[in-house]
Amino acid sequence: MSDVQQFDPTAFLTMPTTEESVKRPPIAAGDYFAVIKELKSETWQSKDKVDPGTGRLKSGIKLVPVLALDVPQAEATRVGLVQPTLELTDSIMLELNSAGAIDYSPGKNGALRRYRDATDLNKKGETFFPQLMVGKMVKVKIGHREYNGDLFEQIDGVSLPR
Repeated sequence: MSDVQQFDPTAFLTMPTTEESVKRPPIAAGDYFAVIKELKSETWQSKDKVDPGTGRLKSGIKLVPVLALDVPQAEATRVGLVQPTLELTDSIMLELNSAGAIDYSPGKNGALRRYRDATDLNKKGETFFPQLMVGKMVKVKIGHREYNGDLFEQIDGVSLPR
């Protein structure tokens, strides 16, 4: 029998600690290989942008790829990762047509097209649905964004893993 106990979210709310929460430095900007671990579909709503046609706040659907990045050991050690993988999420805002379906017309859904290209799943006549991307390896360009003086990793692009 193991001494490891399962995390209890209810008990956590009143569980004291003296441990400090420490920020990890971001990994270096550059190209990394990653596997698409899972995809989530979520709805979103703007906090302040109004749709001129309806007078309501803009809203829509987004696809959220969860990526497991392979971080070289030296970089993982530098930033304090326990394992040489880092999980990051991306956000693909989906453009819908007037019928409420994904808009596949030229120039629409560019971010989804880039993911399809990066997973080699963007071929005319071949069946596609987003879940086919799960488990596929891609090359990911990592950049940084600044917020209140802190740097955070962000996914700046995806491509075929060459």
